[in-house]
Amino acid sequence: MAAIALPTLAYEHPLSSPSIRAAYLLGNRNDSVTSEFLTHYSHSLPMPKTGPHGAVISVDTPYRQVVELGQNALNPNVQDAEKEFASKEFSFVVRVGVDLTDSDPGPPPENPTGPSAPMPDFQRDFTIRLIQAKKEIPASSTEVSLLYSDAVANLDQISGAIIALRLNIGKIDSYDDVTVKVHTPDDQDVETTFDLGHLH
Repeated sequence: MAAIALPTLAYEHPLSSPSIRAAYLLGNRNDSVTSEFLTHYSHSLPMPKTGPHGAVISVDTPYRQVVELGQNALNPNVQDAEKEFASKEFSFVVRVGVDLTDSDPGPPPENPTGPSAPMPDFQRDFTIRLIQAKKEIPASSTEVSLLYSDAVANLDQISGAIIALRLNIGKIDSYDDVTVKVHTPDDQDVETTFDLGHLH
């Protein structure tokens, strides 16, 4: 397989044509090199003694997003990808993966004859902030994707969620650190820092 040239460090926006090609091919190879590249964009967090677990915090630069698009391409075409993504408006994305725990479980599997339980409101219950140079960068939108467990046969139970914040990439300095701070519904605070100057 041909070697893939990575861009100079500090992510770029908009992406150049060579960067789009390199990211797309890196994702499409979908091997240990791809996996190793992606590890730098996610930080795993320790399990708390009580309450929900903010398990993983990740950031998505435009380059990282094109890698993922290359991974998921069913019929990859580098030339088409270059044309499509050259004009694409990318956001900077922060994702927080939340796992419910025994001390803070979700509602039980759907049972028409059993008691009901409220659906967790992850967007309301978790406050997520992106801080750079001591200033908060506001999110332009927030999306929540629920996660389910099939531990009980034929029944799906909510086991957590992925909370994604999209931010205006023009407001973020690509050479500076960013800190993601999460405040949980049981009044705990967790945070982690990413050195954007060492991400593509």
